[in-house]
Amino acid sequence: MKLQKKKSSIGQWICHIILLILLFLVMFPIFLMIIKSFKTIEQEIHNPFAVTVPFYFKNYSLAWKYISGYILNTVLIAVLCTLGIVTVSSSMAYGFTRYQFPFKNVLFMLVLSLMMIPAVLTLVPQYCMVKDFGLINTRLGVILPTIAGSLPFGTFLLKTFFSGLPGDLFEAADIDGANSITKFSKIALPLSTPILATLGLTSFLNSWNDLIWPQLVLRKESLQTLTIAMTSFTTNYYSTTHSYAVPLAGYVIASAPLIILFMLTSKQFIRGLTSGAIKM
Repeated sequence: MKLQKKKSSIGQWICHIILLILLFLVMFPIFLMIIKSFKTIEQEIHNPFAVTVPFYFKNYSLAWKYISGYILNTVLIAVLCTLGIVTVSSSMAYGFTRYQFPFKNVLFMLVLSLMMIPAVLTLVPQYCMVKDFGLINTRLGVILPTIAGSLPFGTFLLKTFFSGLPGDLFEAADIDGANSITKFSKIALPLSTPILATLGLTSFLNSWNDLIWPQLVLRKESLQTLTIAMTSFTTNYYSTTHSYAVPLAGYVIASAPLIILFMLTSKQFIRGLTSGAIKM
């Protein structure tokens, strides 16, 4: 018994040490980003890892002047992508769960197989389609392919959850004369709030952080997103000043909405992950 307790305690210590190392690897770059965003150029060169006082807030005002014009574009694209992904994925998942139609399982497997295709392989075909439809330099050119590319995972996630909903609820609704839209909107969606919040939050984060596809489609500066603007701003600013202080302040500003959103929805996000894992 004593040997088993010693082995278990040693194993716990090893796990804790590994977790602390991983936590350090994740948090240290964020810590550096924050402390360097409050430094002057001289402080960044001579004391790159130290916390310097007083904080130099002018970096944030300079960064805000540059990126403030791109925030609205980013919010608009991220919100529309999120709404589209959640709406279409939930409709598809409900159809695959509650309806019987020919080749249903085959079609669902085809949808799942799309998740196996690397996103890089679809860039050129998607770009050609967007160009043929005249959607280059439009927000729709970013939004529609983003929604389409996220549907397989969203459909799979929600179908797994919908399959675990009690069938008696839908049978009772049938007896009461409820139609399909009523059952979907009044029963399925309210019971699926945690998993919908999880899908919505991950979709919003992915849309907010996306760089490659918006950079291909949005060539007009007035339509560009934060990720594109920050990439070019970092390169140009460092080439002239050899400092990352102001760009890092911009990254802190760009990250703030995501942190606030996650703090507000963290309970729903965790509930969605745990409930989805249990049903799987």
